[in-house]
Amino acid sequence: MRYFPTFILILLLSQFSYGQNKIDSLKQDLNQSQEKNKAYIYFLLAKEVFYKDTYQLISYSKKADSLAEKYQIDSIRVNALNFLSYAAIHTGKPADAIAYNRNALDISESKQLKKEIISSQFFKGYILYATGQPDSSINVLNAAYKLALTSKELKIQLQCLNTIAANYLNQGQYKEALEKFTSAYQLADSLKLYDKLINLSLNIGTTFLYNEELDKAIEYFEKVIAQSDTSSVTLAYASALNNIGSCYSRMAKHEKALEYFEKALSAYLKLNNKLQIAQVYTNLGQSHFFLDNSELASKYLQNAIRLNRNNKSQNQLIANLILIAKLDISHKKFIQAKYHLDEALELTNEFNINYNKTDLYRTYSSYYTTTKQFKKALDYKQKELHLKDSLFNITRQKQISELQTKFETKQKLIENESLRKDISLNKLQIEKQNQRNNYLILLSLIVIILILILLNRARLKKKSHLIIQDQKLELEVLNKTKDKFFSIIAHDLRSPFNTLIGLSSLLHSSYDKLSDEDRKDYINDLNTASENAYALLDNLLTWSRIQQGSIVIKRKEENISTLIQECILPLQATAKLKNISIEYSETEESIVFIDKFSIKTVIINLINNAIKFSHEGSTISLSTEKKNSQIIVSVSDNGIGMSPEQINQLFKIDQGFTTLGTNKEKGTGLGLTLCQEFIQKNKGQIWVESTEKIGSTFKFSLETVIAKTNSPTD
Repeated sequence: MRYFPTFILILLLSQFSYGQNKIDSLKQDLNQSQEKNKAYIYFLLAKEVFYKDTYQLISYSKKADSLAEKYQIDSIRVNALNFLSYAAIHTGKPADAIAYNRNALDISESKQLKKEIISSQFFKGYILYATGQPDSSINVLNAAYKLALTSKELKIQLQCLNTIAANYLNQGQYKEALEKFTSAYQLADSLKLYDKLINLSLNIGTTFLYNEELDKAIEYFEKVIAQSDTSSVTLAYASALNNIGSCYSRMAKHEKALEYFEKALSAYLKLNNKLQIAQVYTNLGQSHFFLDNSELASKYLQNAIRLNRNNKSQNQLIANLILIAKLDISHKKFIQAKYHLDEALELTNEFNINYNKTDLYRTYSSYYTTTKQFKKALDYKQKELHLKDSLFNITRQKQISELQTKFETKQKLIENESLRKDISLNKLQIEKQNQRNNYLILLSLIVIILILILLNRARLKKKSHLIIQDQKLELEVLNKTKDKFFSIIAHDLRSPFNTLIGLSSLLHSSYDKLSDEDRKDYINDLNTASENAYALLDNLLTWSRIQQGSIVIKRKEENISTLIQECILPLQATAKLKNISIEYSETEESIVFIDKFSIKTVIINLINNAIKFSHEGSTISLSTEKKNSQIIVSVSDNGIGMSPEQINQLFKIDQGFTTLGTNKEKGTGLGLTLCQEFIQKNKGQIWVESTEKIGSTFKFSLETVIAKTNSPTD
């Protein structure tokens, strides 16, 4: 379930450092000025209330536009029309916003007002962003940004960077969003626009929120609240409250989230910002949904749907429709649920919005399952899984491309270094030749000098030869590592996908022969296996990012017994295919100091290997044992076992050792190398005890919390 955080798009149309005193001063000037000059003063007043009061912004902008039209002050009129387009978006009138902006563009282009053309292009991109058209918005904003660079319009550059980042954020491209927000922050800091840094802090915090780095996000939002002027409500202050609520919602602290959402709603109502009010209604509806407050959830969601229809906010409207359909299903209002789901699907297809499509398919499957239309339920579950797989393939290809690029870059650096060495050697050769010519005059010293030069050259050649040999070995290791990484994906994914294929094939071939209860069981098993396969894919991607150095192993206190049980659960379906049982003997509950995800990968890998080499109908045993300041984890099977020669080849990436399983399963031989790497990063050791035809026991050690406390360094 998705909660909607909000962020501020800095328009940099005014400086708020003077506050109310500046507004009062402008009003005094208004009373003393000629009518023609009042157009400019109304424009300045509009700038001052831009983020503070939408209705005052509309009033001042309309007066500025009217007077500017009367006295033909084109630049003032263009800016006033753009202000009105922004206000129309935030009061739920997108058609008016488009009309105002189009008028501003026509005037600025016909009058060849260069700065106003760029500004109007920015507002056009902003309107596209606010109405849920990210690709079109990015194209328009990139064009405006290039014009602003050429014209050295720094503040418009800042507007464009911030809104481009916001589009990336909505598309889930968090790395690109953070880069743009950071560039905007640096530009605002260089321009000494310190009041704008508050808004950008909000945006950076929102990026961390979208990327599930919740503690960092809350830290940024609390900074925004602390730096905000509480005497008057601002959009940044209201959005920070809403986003903290979103953080607590994702932590499943729904009661605490409601406190912040209600404060945010009160603030947005004062600002009369209908776009953000709709978001808070959605968040309140979701929180009450999770707290089983059905009546309140329905009330807030209906309000959100109404506002989002008016605002033409298609992304939020789709999410609202899916959530209220879930609420309808839980209360057996099946006709209403189907109506809401069909509308959400129609919007998704019409606007090509795929963000919530997996949730939509999942809800369709739930609807058809609840109404006992199992064939349709299975169809939508397959659509959900297919979409998940497609999204993953895109991510996986991107990761592999990044790895390939990194490898090729490093290879080129090594080649360049080798070339630099060759150039250095050539220079030395030339110097030697010059020295010989010069020393011919001094016959008495030539023999000694030549001997010294020859000895030095021999040393240099030997050193160069060693460098070249080292580089050659390094290239070979890099090539092997790259090839092994590509093959590990097939190795680690084969087992869960065999489960998926087996279950789906059995369900397909025996569907008509099965009872409804059996079908439900098989569909449930298929769903569980699918989710487990997807989780395994995530773990593989995490490992690949660690290899790149982009993720640092972070160890903390974990309950090893709980972690082992979490690892066993997703592998039960795979073991079931060979009629193998997995047992865990918990000697005592122990707290270890580890990185959870890497150790989880080790345990899953060892259990998978045990399943692979175990006979059908056998048992795999897991146990933990406390020894001194360490916990020893054991994974034992009664399978085919290994000879001493085979044991010696384990944990070596250059050996590529692999053995067929009891059902002819084939691996890459990289799984144990991965295990060893992760165990070493967690300050532990891994080893094996095995006897041919009897079985094997893999063991690894982990530091307890006591051992970590006594250790001087990590």
